[in-house]
Amino acid sequence: MKKTTLLLLALALPLISISGQEVLAGQAVGGSRVAGIISTTPIVLNESVEGTPYINKEYLPAKISAAQGNTFYVRYNALRDEFEVKGQNNTAYSLNRYRRDIVVEIVPLNKKYQVFGYMDENLNENFGYFVFLSDSDREAVLLKKERITFIGEKRAVTSYDTPRSARYKRWNDKFFIKLGDAKLVKELPRGKRAIAKLFPKHKDVVFNYMKENKIKTSREEDLVQLMNYINTL
Repeated sequence: MKKTTLLLLALALPLISISGQEVLAGQAVGGSRVAGIISTTPIVLNESVEGTPYINKEYLPAKISAAQGNTFYVRYNALRDEFEVKGQNNTAYSLNRYRRDIVVEIVPLNKKYQVFGYMDENLNENFGYFVFLSDSDREAVLLKKERITFIGEKRAVTSYDTPRSARYKRWNDKFFIKLGDAKLVKELPRGKRAIAKLFPKHKDVVFNYMKENKIKTSREEDLVQLMNYINTL
């Protein structure tokens, strides 16, 4: 396990030491940033809160590109947009998101994650983990953003109100596209013509392909099919 800890240290950049205890989204989270890794208290879920902040609730075996030849056990916290890496005595380490070159592959799920910059809903530049839905070495790379938010408890104020327990809500995934060497990934438009315009040299061909093959822009399988086709043009 010492070897794993050293590898985790090598994966991260030096950070300023920060410590504290806070309540975040219905759960107690304690942590400190030390010597390049973020050490956090393993999350104890509040049983009164429905759902989970994790895409994969259990730690699963994974490969981390910056430490090839080694297996780590990780889980993705979509609420906080971070990977927790299991260490000695159930110590949880948060993988440094500032290392945008690192690819995390969850082996049993055959899923690969990497950090990319993007414009959020408030048009602010942000960064976070995305799942590859197409090969990373293609000109057009299809990605998806997995989303979970915390919704607080709603108490009945009057007899007409319906009370609601606190819960983690899993929202529909959002689809993004990375074109060439672009520094930021873009959210994929929902309209067929808008998607076709992303490829000005082939916009008519792309639009006709979507029509002829009845591509639904909200369906992951259809978008994967479309992107595979576009990368042959």
